[in-house]
Amino acid sequence: MSETTVDPVHSGRVPTTDRAVEWLRRAEAVAGHLALGAGRRDREGAPPASEIRLLKDTGLVTLLGPVEYGGGGQSWPVAHRVVRTVSAADASIGTLLAHHYVWLWIAEFIGTDEKIQHIGEVATRARWFFSGSARPRSAPLTISDTGGDMLFDGRLERTLGHRVSDITMLEGFPEDGDVPISALAMSNHDRLTFEPEPAEFGLRSVAAGTVVADRANIPWSGALGHVHKTFVPRVYNTFLAPTLRLAQANVLIGTAAGALRAAEEYTRARWSDAPPSEPAADVSTRTYGALTARLWAVEALADAVGEESGALHARRRRVTEEERGRHAVRVAALAAQAADAADEITAGVFRAAGATGAEAAAGLDRFWRDVQALRVHEPATDHCRTVGRHVLCGEVPQPTWYA
Repeated sequence: MSETTVDPVHSGRVPTTDRAVEWLRRAEAVAGHLALGAGRRDREGAPPASEIRLLKDTGLVTLLGPVEYGGGGQSWPVAHRVVRTVSAADASIGTLLAHHYVWLWIAEFIGTDEKIQHIGEVATRARWFFSGSARPRSAPLTISDTGGDMLFDGRLERTLGHRVSDITMLEGFPEDGDVPISALAMSNHDRLTFEPEPAEFGLRSVAAGTVVADRANIPWSGALGHVHKTFVPRVYNTFLAPTLRLAQANVLIGTAAGALRAAEEYTRARWSDAPPSEPAADVSTRTYGALTARLWAVEALADAVGEESGALHARRRRVTEEERGRHAVRVAALAAQAADAADEITAGVFRAAGATGAEAAAGLDRFWRDVQALRVHEPATDHCRTVGRHVLCGEVPQPTWYA
């Protein structure tokens, strides 16, 4: 079977401005290109340097950047849809793009007004691609204070995309402090080295590994959200975790959509060559119908939660802790549904496609492997319990530095 292209997705509630539609169509075109080489990249497992260049050249890297500096000026609901579209073609690239958007937004989450403006301008003009730990706010590094500089030491494990990035996010705790510090470092900083992780069975192009910091010096002016070495908190600081979780849910949903489309294309080609018996065709069509219904349902929930997130991001200076908590509950519900749906769909396509769907030539296995790799690296969070506690007791998650 030839590697499938991605059919544009127009279902669900989508931002309807002309510019938003234009960006979603651009993402579909990029996904179509990425799909052509996804199987090869899965086999080779090499860092996706040319694919990141494609994201830069097409403007997807700067989708959230200010228009006045050459960015797309788009909202988070559009970014989540772009992540989903790209993930349908290649979950590795979708994962890197999801994390990039969150790390790119780090100044908005925790920075001062000065840093928000500066990073927004420089990152957009330079088309920086961001990398960082897949476990944000774990802050594993230690930081010593030399007066004018911070020195970062330690190991930043499960860092995604470092080898194809321009910026790596460093996070750690001061030697005598209990408030973590986040700072941007050039990925080619001479005090940062990279140790690649062993090859995994899924997500084989995320260029994962450990960034080792050996007295990596960053000026104190680069400590995001700090004024005179003191952190200035606000409610929006804690939106990083639910925003990343929402992006990860869209990676899962996109991967499931890609699996279903690839299986449909495979089945149509098989039936064209050798029409199946009536009972076999009936089983297959019923299975495809059930999987499609499952996909449509979780896509609709993702669009709804995405729109809710967009409204909160738009008034981030005035958002309340209660609003943040209720949104986190909705994201938890989506995360649970997305994981279950992705499992069901990427496994179900083998039954839908029939016995030959399990053959390597069908190319369906990479979607299932990518979903399993995504799930195994997820934090051990009981999303359903979070939703249940809210429904029964009115509780909302209490944010910490880590979640």
